[in-house]
Amino acid sequence: MSLPRQETVANAGAPFCAQNSAQNSAPAAIEVRALASRDSLAALTDLLNRAYAPLLARGMNFTAGTQNVDITRQRVADGQCFVAIVGGVIAGTVTACGPYDERDLGSRVDVPWYRDPDIAHFQQFGVDPTCQRRGVGRKLVAASEQWAQERGFGAIAIDTAEPATELIQMYRRLGYSEVGFMQWPGKTYRSVVMRKHLGQSALRGQLQTLARYNQWATRRLFDTVHLLPEEAYRRDVGLFFKSVHGTLNHLLVGEHELWFKRFSGGTATVTALDAEVEPDRRRLQQRLLDEAARWLPWLDGVSKAQLLGELHYRRINGQPQSLPFVATLTHVFNHGTHHRGQVTAALTMLGLPAPELDLVYMLQEEGARK
Repeated sequence: MSLPRQETVANAGAPFCAQNSAQNSAPAAIEVRALASRDSLAALTDLLNRAYAPLLARGMNFTAGTQNVDITRQRVADGQCFVAIVGGVIAGTVTACGPYDERDLGSRVDVPWYRDPDIAHFQQFGVDPTCQRRGVGRKLVAASEQWAQERGFGAIAIDTAEPATELIQMYRRLGYSEVGFMQWPGKTYRSVVMRKHLGQSALRGQLQTLARYNQWATRRLFDTVHLLPEEAYRRDVGLFFKSVHGTLNHLLVGEHELWFKRFSGGTATVTALDAEVEPDRRRLQQRLLDEAARWLPWLDGVSKAQLLGELHYRRINGQPQSLPFVATLTHVFNHGTHHRGQVTAALTMLGLPAPELDLVYMLQEEGARK
């Protein structure tokens, strides 16, 4: 590709998002196009430095936070660089690339995702701070995905700092799932590698939404449950599994000791549905949160054939059973919703405000962060 000239000054200046916000105007249109020779690499570098400054301040030494124009030039040459234009000014950028070169990975054995010739990736992704949460980043990621799909790649990957939880959540909302970790040389953080299948079906996307909701609702429920005094937490309040503690234990047994193991191919633990598998409430909370986070990365590896097929497993009494894969997985997430609702009713009865756990609240929350 023809690289931009460093001395070009086009697109320099304050992003239109800031001007628009200050004037309380309607949102400006977002145009995504390939980097052109008229674009300024100096302005692009300055944008990346500003976009990553908050992460740099938190101790994450992203390359984009301090890189100079020469490094920017090298990195845009790795693939196809896209820029987002808002009000005539560059508001964001990303570079879509094919698989990593072996020279970049060296002898590393912990990055199979980046060695796969069917997986593209994107890098040097940044949005001006004044233009974030306006859809600029979403359009840039979509451009990278389209670029990869047009070239026949089956998936696309990205990695980001494990402590940058807001970035991880953003990628999840865009359909990416965690597949592993890696440690880039010289970085102060471990990176989370996330991947998305291209040409993804609406069915898989719906299941990923339910898995995100299951995680979100579990976390939000505990924001209130932890306020319960110990006696109230363990009191028999007439629920099917008696107490809040008993109901949460049942969720751990049903969703994770039984169903997750059945779906992930392992042998499910034969455990009574009312068993107290975790007596300590803090450990129980952490286990439920950790287990809820496992569904999304597992879903990423589920094949189309599995989605369209059946789940074969053995019931607690040992009898073999076969059920539609998708419908049964939907049942698992619905089961969690049912029992979280029981806990919510108990919280109200015990004098605490009921947390809002409707799926639409999660969708609204996600929309506000895009």
